[in-house]
Amino acid sequence: MKQGPGQTDVHVGALMDELTVSSGEPFAGRLRTLPGLPRANGVVRLVRPQVGEVRLAYETLGLPADDDQQLVVHLPADDASAAALDRLTGRRPGALRAV
Repeated sequence: MKQGPGQTDVHVGALMDELTVSSGEPFAGRLRTLPGLPRANGVVRLVRPQVGEVRLAYETLGLPADDDQQLVVHLPADDASAAALDRLTGRRPGALRAV
């Protein structure tokens, strides 16, 4: 499976295929060491001096256009993180969040 620009750009993918054939194992070996694509969802941990640890769940949504843009949505991963974010933003608990 192609990684990075070879996955979405047909011209780059074709060049990667051609270099794999013409250069052989040295190029193919380097391709295998490319880091994998980022996970589409998960939880990140941030530490803010004002409120301590904040855990944010995220999900990456691909957009239908062919320009490699993505929408990344972050939400509090737990009640403690939601309360910490409320303290940071001055939001009253139970109030609607601005998006």
